[in-house]
Amino acid sequence: MKILSASQMNWVDGETIKDQGISSLDLMERAATRVFDQIRLAYPNLEQQVFYIFCGKGNNGGDGLVLARLLDQKQAHVRVYLIDTNNYSPANLSNQKRLPAHIIQKITPADLVVIPTDVIVLDCLFGYGLKQALDESWNGLISCINGSGATVYAVDMPSGLLADETTRPSAPIVKADLVYTFQAPKLGLLLPENQLWAKEFTVLDIGLSLNALEAVRMAYGYVDQQLLKSFYRKRQKFDHKGVFGHALIIGGSRGKMGAVQLALRAALRAGCGLASAYIPSCGCSSIQTAVPEAMVITDPQEDMISQLPNVDAYQSIGIGIGMGTDQNTRHALKKFILQAGRSVLVLDADALNILAKEPDLWAFVPKGSLLTPHPKELSRILGNWQNDFEKIEKVKAFAAKYQLYVLIKGANSAMVMPEGDVYFNSTGNVGMATGGSGDILTGILTALLGQGYSSKEALIMGVYIHGRAADIAVQSIGVYSLLPSDIIGQLPAAFMELEGG
Repeated sequence: MKILSASQMNWVDGETIKDQGISSLDLMERAATRVFDQIRLAYPNLEQQVFYIFCGKGNNGGDGLVLARLLDQKQAHVRVYLIDTNNYSPANLSNQKRLPAHIIQKITPADLVVIPTDVIVLDCLFGYGLKQALDESWNGLISCINGSGATVYAVDMPSGLLADETTRPSAPIVKADLVYTFQAPKLGLLLPENQLWAKEFTVLDIGLSLNALEAVRMAYGYVDQQLLKSFYRKRQKFDHKGVFGHALIIGGSRGKMGAVQLALRAALRAGCGLASAYIPSCGCSSIQTAVPEAMVITDPQEDMISQLPNVDAYQSIGIGIGMGTDQNTRHALKKFILQAGRSVLVLDADALNILAKEPDLWAFVPKGSLLTPHPKELSRILGNWQNDFEKIEKVKAFAAKYQLYVLIKGANSAMVMPEGDVYFNSTGNVGMATGGSGDILTGILTALLGQGYSSKEALIMGVYIHGRAADIAVQSIGVYSLLPSDIIGQLPAAFMELEGG
């Protein structure tokens, strides 16, 4: 699914009106009806609910006016607070005339509205078309909404939050419990720094022109199951283990062998034909006992990795988890990177920390390799950033320079491709914020590369499957108690969803 910018959404709206022979009023009715359908599902006894609908002067306000009419027709208790102006959009003005006059109260942005905690607030002040942050004149009204304690639903965007530009943290912005956004996610809804204003969002298909949607260039994508099914490889009757690749996990040090165990188990569950580990000697018995399906090669050193093996026999290599940054390990990794040649790598954890201190080595990392840093590791590589927009741009420049695939971990993890495209993940939950989750991802990615998926395909599929398995797990375990091993346990269920349909 494409993530559309404000200008792209505006163009697609216009093309839809032309292609489908409808008016902007018709499109507004369709969009608002989709929101109404969602509200009716959430609140089946509408006649018992009170809705405060805050409407701006433009088409987002028009959406709110349509919603008010639809709710009023179902005997819900509706109050519309409409920004007073002499400059309403034509569709907005038309929908004002379709409402009973007593429902509408005109207000200014500075007015203070008393909002009971038990009402439902619908925020329809500004949508994706807002071009600059709201000024302090909006503090009064938006503070009333945010401080009410009421449940707040935003239509398209939380008012004050810019769709695809940095928003000043001090600017007035509505805090929405849920955003109903139209047709495609907006970049502003996906960034960690905006979590305060958009806790959750749902994309509503409003039937925009498929030809227009296909025509717009994708700079940002949103990964869903449909995308994965476009390149997912079902297994054939005469396939054998040699077809699915030999994955090698390099890592571990005394006290950190669990990371390797998790990665190996994940790699095997992700379908590699064979799995091996290269580890310090101290971990041999523990790994062979915990993961009997895997093979083990040991380093001459007991407690750490001091040299790296010949990797010609392996189709994929994941390196860095639990490895530590001892001087011998650093020297071994540096030598390995300089000799890696064309072998695409999955680089994580201490491999990234070592490379961050040896920035000249990035030029020797095989093109097409996958980097999976957590936020602190990413800052060691790139330095600091002022906001999430700047972070993405810095990662894009880094990925393009070295032709690498870089994951920005977090809610809606972002996958940055060397050609500049960025994909946001749609799966995962806060229960994954625990040590070991990243080791599992390293194993999954290494397994997928070994099966012949391209770097781009492996990264998109691996991150999605990783998160989806966690989503399945929390249905019975919850986010507080989720362990990385629980994620591994649900990898089969996540892959089986791709097999269907």
